[in-house]
Amino acid sequence: MLTRANLPYILARLSGFCLLVVSFVGCSQPDEYLQVGDTIIYANTIDNMAEKLQHSFPEYGESTLRSHLLMNGLVEAEMLHQSHPKASEDAFHRLTSILDEYKGYKPLALLESELSNLEHEKKTAAPTPSQLGAGIAAAVAILENGEWSPPVYTSVGWSIIFLNERKSGQRSTAGVDVDIFQIEIADATIYSANRKQWQCAPLLGSDKLISCLPYEFRNKTSRE
Repeated sequence: MLTRANLPYILARLSGFCLLVVSFVGCSQPDEYLQVGDTIIYANTIDNMAEKLQHSFPEYGESTLRSHLLMNGLVEAEMLHQSHPKASEDAFHRLTSILDEYKGYKPLALLESELSNLEHEKKTAAPTPSQLGAGIAAAVAILENGEWSPPVYTSVGWSIIFLNERKSGQRSTAGVDVDIFQIEIADATIYSANRKQWQCAPLLGSDKLISCLPYEFRNKTSRE
């Protein structure tokens, strides 16, 4: 459902989706969803992100892409932003303003500005959800050297990413050197609670989406 509260991360999904140069094989139905507690994640939300990820991992099928994203932060991100809409909106607009001002510069300029509440992290890893997190991995998948991502929602807040370099080799295995600037919108207790709920709460929704998850995960005794 489109509301003022969830508009920022819907717009962020769409802005990333418009940058795609590949065609995703999935064809989700409007009523396909996954529900964890009070959080509902629709299939098209997962698949819009999966289509970006497929840019670097063209050999992955629909189920594999969905599984990688769901198991590496996408559900926890949705739980956070759906339950903290005002903080999410504020962080989104602040990062958008920062990006508008600094998108013509490299990360050093942003680091030297020492903006308050803006955390920085450098990562050198393969562009996979397990190493970068679902949202960041999907954003990095479609970036080229020297490009900034639009704001990306994550399991702790909002981020913008700068791709310094993608190492040589196959895009799916090449390491990346990225600078990540992040605004958190809650605290560690919230993130921990979301993670625990995702790991333990019963799963509801479309069988097609639930079946994408690893067998051991979806068939725990706690989910019976």
